[in-house]
Amino acid sequence: MHSIARLLLLSLAVAPAYAQDTQPFTVSGEILPGACRVAFPDVDLGSHQANLFTGSYGTAYIDFSGTVSDCDPLVRRVTMAFDGSADTDNGALFQGVPGVGVELVRVVGSLNVPLPPGSSTHYASAEGTYPFRARLLQSATPVAAGRIQRPITVSLTYN
Repeated sequence: MHSIARLLLLSLAVAPAYAQDTQPFTVSGEILPGACRVAFPDVDLGSHQANLFTGSYGTAYIDFSGTVSDCDPLVRRVTMAFDGSADTDNGALFQGVPGVGVELVRVVGSLNVPLPPGSSTHYASAEGTYPFRARLLQSATPVAAGRIQRPITVSLTYN
């Protein structure tokens, strides 16, 4: 019996000692507001004779509106970003045909605020109907004839 007790004591003496340690860690995350619905119409800038584009000719603006609706209640403000190919002769315009680009502007009261490719505009509210204008504007000489059909992508960010 004593040999069993000695064996137990010996095994306890030889067993490794473990130290206890603690390490706190942080869990983080973020609850983001949901999305909104955005709708923009296709905009027809009309047909124009190439020989009108002499110097810095621009067509009349065509008015249209973008609509933001069905926003999550946590969405308070939106920012709209406009992306598309830039005119090769004037980077402030969207690509049209050689010598003619598409000018996009935000309407603020009686002002036309240019929105070049890659730009964004901020709104103090989320849901609403927002006025814009577009037109064709000469960017170089000579002007080529051709059909313009270019996508402009609108992206929304919130708050």
